[in-house]
Amino acid sequence: MRLWPRTLTGQLILVLLLALAISQAVTLVIYRFERARALRVVIGEECLGRAVSAFRLAEGVPPDQRKSAIKTIETPLTRYWLSRDQISSEDWQKQARDHLLKPTSAAGNNPPTASMFVRETMLNHISDASWRELPGGTWLLQQPLHILDLPAWNGFGFKMQLGNGEYLNMIYAKPEYLMQSALTPGYYTALIITVLIFAGSALLIARRIVRPLRHLTKSAERLGRGHEVEILKEEGPEDIRSTISAFNRMQVRLNRFLTDRTRMLAAISHDLRTPITSLRLRTEFIADEEMRQKFNATLDEMQSMAEASLSFAKSESTVEATRAVDLDALLESICDDLTEMGCKVDLTSPGRLPYKCRSDSLRRALRNIIENAVRYGECARVSLHRHSDRIDITVEDDGPGIAVADRERVFEPFVRLEGSRNRDTGGVGLGLSIARSIIRNHGGEITLSQGNKGLRVLIQLPPVCPNLA
Repeated sequence: MRLWPRTLTGQLILVLLLALAISQAVTLVIYRFERARALRVVIGEECLGRAVSAFRLAEGVPPDQRKSAIKTIETPLTRYWLSRDQISSEDWQKQARDHLLKPTSAAGNNPPTASMFVRETMLNHISDASWRELPGGTWLLQQPLHILDLPAWNGFGFKMQLGNGEYLNMIYAKPEYLMQSALTPGYYTALIITVLIFAGSALLIARRIVRPLRHLTKSAERLGRGHEVEILKEEGPEDIRSTISAFNRMQVRLNRFLTDRTRMLAAISHDLRTPITSLRLRTEFIADEEMRQKFNATLDEMQSMAEASLSFAKSESTVEATRAVDLDALLESICDDLTEMGCKVDLTSPGRLPYKCRSDSLRRALRNIIENAVRYGECARVSLHRHSDRIDITVEDDGPGIAVADRERVFEPFVRLEGSRNRDTGGVGLGLSIARSIIRNHGGEITLSQGNKGLRVLIQLPPVCPNLA
């Protein structure tokens, strides 16, 4: 599986090339089988013609000169001899083998070669095939001719009776290593051209499929980080076009939902101001001073909750533009502001760190978290670290921390913990909810854990990605 490509383009090209290799292998097997069959038919017809020619030569010379005449037409693959007795097919093959192993007059007394030993091994296979009679009148031959098919020798045997009762015998045997290979340079050239055509076609098809998918992936990532995404152009195959169309519809519906919710909360917040103001006026007529202060406190809490709810909704339906900021400078300005207010804040940073984000909303989230550390943990130790795959911002305090069971619950809207997080310190329980919403809209995550002394808040942001800028 390590050799299997991870990209769609690589997988498509590999699948097509594997299909090509399998089809070429099957085609080659069929081609070699058909080629061998066709060659055997051609060789058989050629040998038959030689046998007829040898018969006419033997008939045309005196009987005492026939043996020397037929010796002159022998080749390294063909032998001729005369006989008078009728023998079995097996004995005839043994005679033919002896004649084939004898060198021709042209070979002289040359020493044996490796090919001769290969040929001798081949000729040791004696077949149990029977003679097949070819009737007279074939190939302008008036008398019958007997043929012996010898596949193990890659050859044929022929036997014809002459006018004086003698038999003219012919054997043809060609070793396999002398056969022309089917894998000629032309075959390799055609194979290379076919591979290039298949690979080029697969590349074009894959690019046509992958290009809209790549755009869809980038847009989905941008949408997940809260960026404003344009409607994608519907292109590519029908299945891809349907996917892009569904993504566009989802994006429109999501934006419409967030807009409607923000508008509804804004209307509720606005409409609540009138009854709250009316109630404030009526509380002035309450004679009991203590009761009047309780009423005013309740009205202040109602107004604060309405405004916080509207702020939380706006933080999720982000409309702020993305721009490049120095993350180190952003954290430094927050820490300096809190230090000037008398808070104990310490920053550890590697230096300048450019980052593309929605700076106002990210500042708000970081300020909420650092202020919580100062408010509930007496101090805030902030550190910034840059990794190859993420950016970490850690905020630690010296407070009592948060129980493991409550670390996820504190991110829910309007949730405030008793004890370590006293209700008298102010707020309505939306600070961490807003902070996590902003961090997640940037494609990051925020987690709580136990630090060396108090609570540790870890903010993980994705690295700078130009494609999402």
